Amino acid sequence: MTDILLSGPINGTHVAAARLACEEKGLNYHFEEPDLLKAGGFRLADLLTYLCERQPSLSHAGLMLFDLEAILRYLDEAFPGPILQPEKARDRALMTQIMAVIRQHLCPSAVGVVIAQRLFMPFLGGATDINLITRVLPALRDSLYAIEQLSLLSHDGERSEFLVGGDLSLADIMLLPIVSYLMATPEGKDAIAASTRLSRWWIAVSRRASWSRARPNLG
Repeated sequence: MTDILLSGPINGTHVAAARLACEEKGLNYHFEEPDLLKAGGFRLADLLTYLCERQPSLSHAGLMLFDLEAILRYLDEAFPGPILQPEKARDRALMTQIMAVIRQHLCPSAVGVVIAQRLFMPFLGGATDINLITRVLPALRDSLYAIEQLSLLSHDGERSEFLVGGDLSLADIMLLPIVSYLMATPEGKDAIAASTRLSRWWIAVSRRASWSRARPNLG
């Protein structure tokens, strides 16, 4: 049995991506979540930051990793199973570029504001700040447009089910939890609907059995 331990906020998008990678690789793993949501002494802002920004941690064979992208690459390269990075150098570069756009541009607007305000705030008992959401919508749309265009560079069209190449990649895994939450918000649903490419992608990847096992549930 593969002795992999993942930890972090189970409802966070970063942790969901790490779990999805394990599911796609067919790896046995254990998951632990620090029970901060039931602990005393935490402000609402602290819990919101925890859900939005906390990176997963991975422990395996004496190795500790504390960054999602490092964890995703380690899971893909250290273990057997489906390969989650494109073979062609061009597609691998586009995958890496999409992951950078997700990290640097999409996460601050999508996770840090839209998802935080629409979903995490009510979950934690707080009130949604509509004005804050409105201010970041241009950045959200620009980030999704950049991802769409990078994907089109890989496929020269819109028919593939995946962002780059012919198979699921780390870029798909990193984006899927974010879009899943966005689709539960009116602003996110509209932003995804504006992209034919990402709409088709979402329909295809959201049906994967691995996602049904890894997806977070705010309950």
